[in-house]
Amino acid sequence: MFVSDSKAQARGLAPLLEPGQQGWHVMLKPQISPWFHATVIRSDDGFETRHVVLIDSLPTLSYWIEQVECEIRLESLQLVSPGWLNGNQSWEMDVLREIVQNPQTGETRMSLQDGRVMYFPDVSPINREDYSRVLYRL
Repeated sequence: MFVSDSKAQARGLAPLLEPGQQGWHVMLKPQISPWFHATVIRSDDGFETRHVVLIDSLPTLSYWIEQVECEIRLESLQLVSPGWLNGNQSWEMDVLREIVQNPQTGETRMSLQDGRVMYFPDVSPINREDYSRVLYRL
């Protein structure tokens, strides 16, 4: 989940936003779980626009991919991982090659473009087999 503070709300943007939208200068993300940075292409009457979408969790990503498949084209997807997941002391952002899930346990394997593999929610799952449900593939 992303957290916002009313002091960080961008005022005076109403002409640039769609109905129901709000603008924010700053969003917070507790250092608990990974999140995703997606670059998408939307085509309206032959005119393409690119947008960045920040997705707060794996369940939201799965749902979001299913919902927007017809409306937009996913140009790139990056994993933003906390230190406990990526093995370092800080957050990292890496291009994803594939996200697959074990249908029985719900554990997820995320393969990065640089060849590294991360597992979630357990960094070292007991069983590294049967990851057959593809959520995303480059």
